Amino acid sequence: MPVRLRLECDSTADAESLHRWLRREQAVRVDGELARGGTDDPERMGTLLDVLTLVIGSGLSAGQLALAVAGWRDARRPAPRVTVTHTAPDGAVTRIEVADHASLTAALTELERREQNRSDE
Repeated sequence: MPVRLRLECDSTADAESLHRWLRREQAVRVDGELARGGTDDPERMGTLLDVLTLVIGSGLSAGQLALAVAGWRDARRPAPRVTVTHTAPDGAVTRIEVADHASLTAALTELERREQNRSDE
């Protein structure tokens, strides 16, 4: 079962930069679905694009996504803040503030595991 994630950046420039970076990642390009969108946060309405939606499925692992986002952050100083949001089918929302590669990988892998368990039920 695919996992849909929202990647939020603090600025439109950061979101555009991350979008370009992820489009160059072969695993994302081949096995993911990457789209642009706007925020649905009422406090930020009217802001330009700052959200990317990414579907990860059987060919794109959480670890690959974490590695791609970490590489993008490492290439910028200071490292931009990225928030990853996942809404489960039951409505439960998980938000991950990207701080470092290891914590992002662990959190995304856990989300992927939960979704797999749901689809196996």
